[in-house]
Order: sequence, then C-alpha cells, then structure tokens
Amino acid sequence: MADELQASGGGAGSFVTFTGGGFGTVQIERAIGADLAPQPVTARGYLRGHLPAIYADSDFATRFVSGFESVLDPLLGTLDNLPEHFAAAYAPRDVLELLTDWLALERDELRSGDERRRILERAPELMRLRGTTAGIELALELAFPGVPFRVEDSGRVSWSLDPAADPKGAPASFVIYCDVPLAEGRQAAVARLIEQAKPAHVAYRLRVRSAEPPEGGES
Repeated sequence: MADELQASGGGAGSFVTFTGGGFGTVQIERAIGADLAPQPVTARGYLRGHLPAIYADSDFATRFVSGFESVLDPLLGTLDNLPEHFAAAYAPRDVLELLTDWLALERDELRSGDERRRILERAPELMRLRGTTAGIELALELAFPGVPFRVEDSGRVSWSLDPAADPKGAPASFVIYCDVPLAEGRQAAVARLIEQAKPAHVAYRLRVRSAEPPEGGES
C-alpha cells in the first residue's frame, strides 16, 4: 500500500498532504518552511556562524539561535566599538554625562551637546594647562564661546639666598578683561570659573566693559 501513497501540495506551501487507500489523510509540516531564515541582527551572525556543520544547514537551528542573536549581537557590537562609545565625538548622552563626572568637569545643563563634546575633547589639554595663563584663557574660551577675554598677568618672582628672609612685595595677581558687556548673572558665572581655574593664593580682577548708554540718555 505504500506504493499507493500520493503526495500533493498543501496550497500554502507549509504542509504536505499524503493520501492512500485505507489510510486517513495525514498532513506533516515541512522541515524547512517556505519563508527564508531570519536575517541576523548584525552582519556578524555570531551564533549561526559558529554552529556545528550538522546544525548550520538546519532551518530550525537557524531560527532558534536568531532569537538569541537579537540580544547578543547588540552587546557584541557595543564591545567592538567601545573606544568610539567613550569618545567625546560619538558618545551617547548618558555616557557623555558620565565622562563629564569622571573628569570632574562642571556640568552645565544650559550648554548644548556640541559644546559639551568640545569641552570633553579638550579636557586633557585643559588639565595640563591648569593654573597657567594659557589654561585660564582656554577655560574661558570653552565655557563662553564667542566672548572676547584678555588675560594680563603681571608676573612676579621672589627669591632670596637667606632661608630666613621674608621677601616683601605685592602679591601675585592678574587681570581679566572682557571687551563686551555681560549681564550680572553671566559675570558671576565667569567669576566662578576663574576661581576654579586660577592658581591658589593668587588674586585677580575681572573688568567688564560697561554697556553703552542709549542715545539721548544720560552719559
């Protein structure tokens, strides 16, 4: 009777129907479906590419590991690109804030993302120049882009061949000029930054150009 069995397509392509004399109608699902195997989440195909040969050609095995690939591949993608993940130019917003805290930089929510990234990119240079005239100028340039500042350092060195001597003289100081008017709140922010960037025990003065009086007003 096995010779009398006939196979016919099930129409949808996912089943095969067998009929024969004295037998009921039996439908079995195809081992390989009509649909193509799911594509890997990334071009890596890490799991399916490392299956033993006996399973690599199995439609079921490919579909089975595709569910795990959807979880594993993004993690491996992050690890493969870890240097870029922590680079200031490409870091996601949450990592950007984490890097800011790691480097002990002031977090200002009013700054745009591009400004934050620019500060992080130049953070090594900023720390190397900390406490110098160039470092103060760089800190002001990064924190207040477009605002013209000038730093004038008088410079002072005291020395003596006598260890017990107490050299007298004016304390070290410097002056920072701003050539455009600034609102009081902005001036306070500038002063706060200078306090953080200047050398310890060094005095300073901040001189900001006053706003021009309106025409017809009192001079």
